[in-house]
Amino acid sequence: MSTEPLSSEAVEQTRQHIHSIMAEVAALARSDIEPRDFYDGFLSRVVSTMAATGGAVWTMGQDGTSFELPVAGYLPQSGMPQDAESQRLHAQIIGRVFSTGEAVLVPAGTRSADEAAGGNPTHYLLVLAPLRSKRQAYGVVEILQRPGASPATQRGYLQFLIQMCDLAVEYLTARELVGLAERETLWSRFEQFGHAVHQSLEVQETTYTLANEACRLIECDRVSVAIRRRNRLRIVAVSGQDTVETRADIVRLLTELTDVVLATGESLWYVGSSSDLPPQIEDALHAYIDQSHTRTLAIIPLIQPQPERSDEETPLKPAILGALIVERIDREGLPDTMRQRIELVSRHGTSAVANALTHDRVFLMPVWRTLGKSRWFVEARRLPKTLAVCGGLLVVLVALCVIRADFRITARGTLQTAERRDVFVHEAGVVSEVLVNAGQRVTLGQELVRLKSRDLEVAITELRGRMASTLEQLTSIRRTQGESRLSFDERNRFSGQFAQLQKTYDSLSEQLGLLQEKQKLLSVASPLDGIVVTWDVKNRLLGRPVEKGQLLLSLANPQKEWELELMVPEAHAGYVTQAWQEAARDKRDLQVSYILATNPATVHTGKVTAVQPSAEIRGDEGNTVLVRVKIDDQDLNSTELRPGATVSGRISCGRRALGYVWFHDVLAFIRSKILFRI
Repeated sequence: MSTEPLSSEAVEQTRQHIHSIMAEVAALARSDIEPRDFYDGFLSRVVSTMAATGGAVWTMGQDGTSFELPVAGYLPQSGMPQDAESQRLHAQIIGRVFSTGEAVLVPAGTRSADEAAGGNPTHYLLVLAPLRSKRQAYGVVEILQRPGASPATQRGYLQFLIQMCDLAVEYLTARELVGLAERETLWSRFEQFGHAVHQSLEVQETTYTLANEACRLIECDRVSVAIRRRNRLRIVAVSGQDTVETRADIVRLLTELTDVVLATGESLWYVGSSSDLPPQIEDALHAYIDQSHTRTLAIIPLIQPQPERSDEETPLKPAILGALIVERIDREGLPDTMRQRIELVSRHGTSAVANALTHDRVFLMPVWRTLGKSRWFVEARRLPKTLAVCGGLLVVLVALCVIRADFRITARGTLQTAERRDVFVHEAGVVSEVLVNAGQRVTLGQELVRLKSRDLEVAITELRGRMASTLEQLTSIRRTQGESRLSFDERNRFSGQFAQLQKTYDSLSEQLGLLQEKQKLLSVASPLDGIVVTWDVKNRLLGRPVEKGQLLLSLANPQKEWELELMVPEAHAGYVTQAWQEAARDKRDLQVSYILATNPATVHTGKVTAVQPSAEIRGDEGNTVLVRVKIDDQDLNSTELRPGATVSGRISCGRRALGYVWFHDVLAFIRSKILFRI
């Protein structure tokens, strides 16, 4: 068969078309598109330009032993190998081009003498060229061409494909460089992250750095860190927040969800579906999502790294330190790259948190940390001064332990007369008259207050009315009994009625007497000779409804002895009780010095006469023990002898070490709040 030679014009047009196709592929290689889209555009242009039947780009699979098709849309429907032997031969020829890096033409139906070299089991001419740079092989481009072309044309096919593959390699090399640059940037960021998260051994600072740096590295919306201490889980750090409000609903719900997840010991990856989760996790998850509107959530346990152990040793149960919580609010899904970053961050975070918690558990760590920051004290230039200061402190400490001083307990109280009474209400009513004023002298039995009781008056009036009615009935029956026309039975009947009415009248009379006794109680009298010490008694009581047992006013007899009532706080009551018992055993007085608020310049003395055995709540003073102190009222002038005057007293409780006298409250706090903390 003969062919006519092509004209120079046709050759030029073909050349220009090839140049335009190469320019398009070159532009495609310089664009920032995904490999699958590039292969699609690349292969469609090559196949159309070569007027081929089909083509494919083969790349090595993830297993490293077989090839896969990133583009499978340009292979013919028939003529491709279907049986296993043909597919093996086809794979071997592609593998040979991939490994040798040499472009080849394989005629249809040929088979290499070398069994491992493969062959062409198809009915097409295979034009194969490698995608290979100087240091890496990317794949193989296969073009299926119709057989029968001249050798020169076939060589033209091969040369064109090699040039096109060179352009494709430029794209792959550029993309590889971009990937290397991105990985270098990523590893640089990971290095910065690792340096930042391991920089401090403070738990709060470490978790705060972990949350913020992890959020930037993972490129998510929010990262939180939960720490478990004393079997209690707390959210201690949230990215973008300086503090965490643990009482907020969203924090509380996240804590409950994390606690449930950590109980399983496994990670939670939520990307929109919770159907495969246990009910307890699903309920807690939905409660949190409804509040936070999170669309993607990952909770990764931070498990304490275990030391290497021999095979014979029993493995320890891993301790869960807390959790790393990653959230995406506006997007669903976790790409593989993000999962890898989360896992890498969690490994570094676990190590950093474990180190910080171990450091924090060291006994008296705040003290050692302070000493560590104060190393300049022991530098050569300052060492003599430091030794002098330490020597002085040692002398002071010895003095505080050796020197003994008077141990006194301070208490506040009031000045009172030994004879005083509180006047109470004996019968409920309304205060109608107040017959005394504050400071007025009263005598025993003098009327102080009058009350009125409407209920009592109504009851008395009702009883008197019933008595009058009953008396009229008795008079009528007595009159009827005097008539002579009554029969014997009638006389007996009237006699019975008379007796019954007489009993009713006597009962009503007795009730009236009791009510009148109650009415007398509405007049409140003084129980002693003295003065009224209640201030502004008329304004406080007049017109006021009062109940039985309610305090009306207080009286005091200034002619009798005076005493102090000191209210000792319950925390100091033990010292006073012990000193009181020792004084009683040694038959001596327990001395008290005091000052009046009206005259603080003069110190007076007294002696304890009684110590209340139990504490009671007294107003703002709280739980206190009452101590009575006898005083000499001759030491006080008449202006100072006022009932209720405020005093400050100091009860002598023996002698103790000077340090104990000064710092006994601090020692008590340490014993109760630190050494005996529950």
